[in-house]
Amino acid sequence: MSETIHTGTRSQQVKEYVLHYISQNHLKQNDQLPSEAAIAKTLGVSRNTIREAYISLENEGIIVRRHGIGTFVAHSPFIRDSLNEFSPFAQIIHEGGYIPHFETLSMSVELVPNEVSDALHCSPAEKLRRINRLVLADQLPAIYVEDYLALLVEEADLPWGFFKGNMVQFLNASLEPSLHQIRSQIRAAATPPEISAYMKIPEGTPVLSVRSTIYNLDNRPVNYSRIYFNSNIVELSTVRMIRSI
Repeated sequence: MSETIHTGTRSQQVKEYVLHYISQNHLKQNDQLPSEAAIAKTLGVSRNTIREAYISLENEGIIVRRHGIGTFVAHSPFIRDSLNEFSPFAQIIHEGGYIPHFETLSMSVELVPNEVSDALHCSPAEKLRRINRLVLADQLPAIYVEDYLALLVEEADLPWGFFKGNMVQFLNASLEPSLHQIRSQIRAAATPPEISAYMKIPEGTPVLSVRSTIYNLDNRPVNYSRIYFNSNIVELSTVRMIRSI
């Protein structure tokens, strides 16, 4: 049965379909993907659209195309997986051998710092929704998060009564257009005093500090987060692809 794509962002949705296919079928490195013709028929799009999506996926190191043979998984893309079903914090904690829990600490509307207004393209005089939450590994505070929601999120009048602490999942299920990507800056930091109590670690303890902006399919910022990882519990790793010149 054809799964016809109806929106104008056909190439992006083909990418999301391929990522979801890899995840759903638990494909590993060197596993073969369906042919371009098969995916084009399934989604009801042109071969050119498939090729455009495949070029992007290959540039991101997700797939490798072998002329005359087929298209294969280059590596497991869990960090780049579709936001429709992927929960980064839960994944990280599960891989550490813990059970993740989300806890909302507070929700308020207030003036925002300059770094937030810059990221969300708004005036510092604007008041935005701020949500403080913890992600627990079993019952241990592992990740502290401050979320700031853009005005377009407020205008969407989201059902906050159903918010259970997983921001990416909630926004992607509630917003139209849906989410597209997360851009982050990562650095080492000392635990600020106002956060040490929540994380149950001494002030000044080294932590991993992350600043993340979530964008929708229109490339508009919808959420800005200040995140602190307890490095005694959470260990992050990255994969950097080496390409031949």
